[in-house]
Amino acid sequence: MRTSGPLALLVVALSAACQSRPAPPAAAATAPFRATSTIREVMQSIIAPSAQGLWDSVGRISDAKGTRDLEPKSDEEWAAVRRHAVSLMESTNLLLIPGRHVARAGQQTLKADDAEPGSELPPAEIEKRINETWAAWTALTFNLHETAGSMLDAIDKKDVSRLESVGSDLDGVCESCHLVFWYPQSRAR
Repeated sequence: MRTSGPLALLVVALSAACQSRPAPPAAAATAPFRATSTIREVMQSIIAPSAQGLWDSVGRISDAKGTRDLEPKSDEEWAAVRRHAVSLMESTNLLLIPGRHVARAGQQTLKADDAEPGSELPPAEIEKRINETWAAWTALTFNLHETAGSMLDAIDKKDVSRLESVGSDLDGVCESCHLVFWYPQSRAR
């Protein structure tokens, strides 16, 4: 029996889908969202400030005024720290929107002005790594989401010690992703 027409196309499509490796989904024209900012812009505008706000909310400071512990005390301070955790947690979803590029077209570097030359890969190489290992990108993004969720839970319980502890974990979560996607292999080892 010979298969033709729509059934044959379905068989070919299913066969190809089963043999392909996981990749980022293509951006669909009918998607309910638009990836207008780059991954780097999301990191610089949402992720980094949110993480820094969480890190800065707890700890010990020694300066000319003496040594003091930092921690949210008032409901307003806890609410401000909570906003950082919610922003960080929700920003992970932005990293998984299909069609979001690492940088703007033609941008050759992502490094900050004060960063050492060669400390980060070119955007095209980072994007290639993300696209070739989408499952790893997704897993690391989920790990960031879970860590931010743990911080949110600590904030809701007003648990300063746990907030500080998970904040330390957050640094490792960020660095583990950067080791895989951002840094040249010589630095990642």
